[in-house]
Amino acid sequence: MFKKKLKPGSTILHSFKRSRKAFLAEYFCSFFLLTLLVISFVKGINLKPEIHYLILSLSISAIASVELSRLMLSYKILPDKLVVSEGLIKQDKKNIYFHPLGFVPDIDIKQGRMQRILNYGSISVMMGGNHFIIKDLNKPHQVIEIIEDLIEESKHPERKRQ
Repeated sequence: MFKKKLKPGSTILHSFKRSRKAFLAEYFCSFFLLTLLVISFVKGINLKPEIHYLILSLSISAIASVELSRLMLSYKILPDKLVVSEGLIKQDKKNIYFHPLGFVPDIDIKQGRMQRILNYGSISVMMGGNHFIIKDLNKPHQVIEIIEDLIEESKHPERKRQ
């Protein structure tokens, strides 16, 4: 009912969430616990029901925690700004406008070895005294190209009109 409309011409170009690849350890542990539980049933290993419930609840809570973490952080790229939203009920939004970013001294991609193999990582932007990180995105090189193109367009608006 009180949905805020975007400015005319401001459409969401891209929307991102944290990659599931960033949580592979949690998924692996959860599925490992579930596999142990299934094997104990198949092999007829008698464990106390409390242990079955503990293993099941640990596995489910690990997956729920990961998905909740992904749900609570989102990024949207609009033609004139980047919007970072954190939270579900109490939501914090940060708007980063590309015009001030026209003089960005430093945009970096941070990837570890495994992140590089799986093609995800974080983008770090430093401007003046401000610093923000776009965490755990799939294909960060493509995202950084999008941001750099929008920064260039904000520096030279006449190019956009042609």
